[in-house]
Amino acid sequence: MTGAPLPAHLNPKKYEMDEDGLPREIVGEWAWEKHARLQKYVGISSGVRQKFLGPRDAGATYIELFCGPGRCRVARTSKIVDGSPLVAWNESVTRKTAFRQVHIADFDAALVGAAEARLQRLGAPIFAEVGSASATVDKVISKLNRYGLHLAFLDPYNLEALPFEVIRKLAAIKHMDILVHISGQDLQRNLRTYVQKKGSPLDTFAPGWRDNIDTRRRGFDVRSAILDHWRKLVRAEGMRTAETFEKVRGPNKQPLYWLAFAARHDRAHEFWNKIKDISGEAQLPF
Repeated sequence: MTGAPLPAHLNPKKYEMDEDGLPREIVGEWAWEKHARLQKYVGISSGVRQKFLGPRDAGATYIELFCGPGRCRVARTSKIVDGSPLVAWNESVTRKTAFRQVHIADFDAALVGAAEARLQRLGAPIFAEVGSASATVDKVISKLNRYGLHLAFLDPYNLEALPFEVIRKLAAIKHMDILVHISGQDLQRNLRTYVQKKGSPLDTFAPGWRDNIDTRRRGFDVRSAILDHWRKLVRAEGMRTAETFEKVRGPNKQPLYWLAFAARHDRAHEFWNKIKDISGEAQLPF
């Protein structure tokens, strides 16, 4: 690794310096599942993207509001892999339908700066913002051509980081496909705390859930009901969610994330159904 020091505020258990002198994230072995579906979707949708990329057309864009540093090492190994913004950009280039704009954001300026520098080296037309998703989504949307084709990949660390208002604002754009990682680990570990707490992260993640869910039921049923309520909120914004969520599991087969897909158009769902099942397991969240 490089001799450059890790920025003092970054947790050395989660980040380290890469050979290029920029921070990289230490990730679990399951990270490949997150990236594999993203890469496949960027690939399979390249033909549609091509239709938006002519000189007089509205263009195609890629959006990440939790971009991380763009480079990772798999924990307990020496394997170095690209982060999701680089995975998406490189696949679009490979398919000869490169995104006309790549929008990245994160709460941490050091992580945004690292991802931005790495994408610039690859020639990506990059736009970078620093701040929470609630703040950066407006800045990103203000730069989008509303008639373009857009793909948003949202991979927050927990439920609190992704208020539904972010989904609502993205869903207001006509040609918007959204991939969302929902932290099952957060929902499972903290369910009872969230249920009892006023101003719970669930209140912003899935507004109105308290009026629609009987929290006296067993945890399994409450978690399922919360996610079903979230799906109904997405549908109320004019988008359709995939019938199943795709599980991302940890080393002990525990569910860590559920990957939800939302889009307005049938063709997008056809694409998703073709590439979603990379592990042989496609099912409802619980």
